[in-house]
Formats: sequence, structure tokens, C-alpha cells
Amino acid sequence: MPVWGADARYTRLIEKHGRELLHLALMLMGNIHDAEDIVQDAVISVAAAWPTAQPRSGLAYLKRAVSNRAVDYARRRTEIVTDLIPERTVDDLGFLVFEEDREFFAMVDRLPHRQRSAVILRYYADLNDSAIAETLGCSVQTVRSQIHHALTTLRRDKAVLMASTERS
Repeated sequence: MPVWGADARYTRLIEKHGRELLHLALMLMGNIHDAEDIVQDAVISVAAAWPTAQPRSGLAYLKRAVSNRAVDYARRRTEIVTDLIPERTVDDLGFLVFEEDREFFAMVDRLPHRQRSAVILRYYADLNDSAIAETLGCSVQTVRSQIHHALTTLRRDKAVLMASTERS
């Protein structure tokens, strides 16, 4: 049976912030199965490097590892063309407490992957433009453009949603 040989401080960091890392991966990927795989892979790979790396901000380092793995996974994923549109579901693990949260994340989930990733990395993972650019493998200007287009779309969708609920 394998033994978890990670540093005790690293283990405490994972115990304290594991749910937050899972939430980040879930928002980036849109399904719990991929999110769990990504977090597990990130936790294991960072644990292997932890004795030599030990960054000042372990949580930021882990968020970055989860974000990088999510982007890598999305790049590798192949699209299968079919006549049916698959239903994409996001399992609610208790993160989305209010109905407004569910509506908002449904709108975020409809964004193109790069826009969704840029917005989540900026406003949830709290990464700056250059860190997002490095994670997504693009320029800082592209990050700003992706975030601008995403926010424009979200504002438009929210206005449409508000108008439709006022009519009913």
C-alpha cells in the first residue's frame, strides 16, 4: 500500500484548501469527474516537487497547478462531431447556494472555453494578467480581450435574464 510521504505542512494546506481547489477545477471544467482528476493530478505533482520548491504562497502555487492542468486537459480534449448535442451538467457540491449563483454560473458555463478560463482565473483564482497569459499560453493583450468579451457577454445575458423575469 502506497504511503503519503508529503510534508506535514503540505498535507495541512491540502486539507484546508482542497475544497477550494476542487471548486476552481469544477468551474474551469464544468464537470466533477474531470475536476477531481485535475485536482488529484495537481496535488500529487506538487507534492513531488514540494520539498525543493516550497513557494511562499502554497495556495497560489496549487491554484496555478490546477489551472495549468485544466488548460492542458482542455487542449488535449478532442471534439467528437455528432448529430446530438450532449447535455453538459455541473454537479452542485453545495458551492452554489443561491438561485442567482446557479443562473450566473450557467451563463459563465456558456462562454467559450478561453473566455471562461480567463474570467475564472482572474476573478476566482485571483491571478494577474501575466499569470493568466502564461497559464493559457497567450499574450497579456489576448487575456484582456478575452475578459472584456466575456464580461460584455455576461452583462448582455444578465440584462436578457432580468428582462425575462420582469415580464413573468
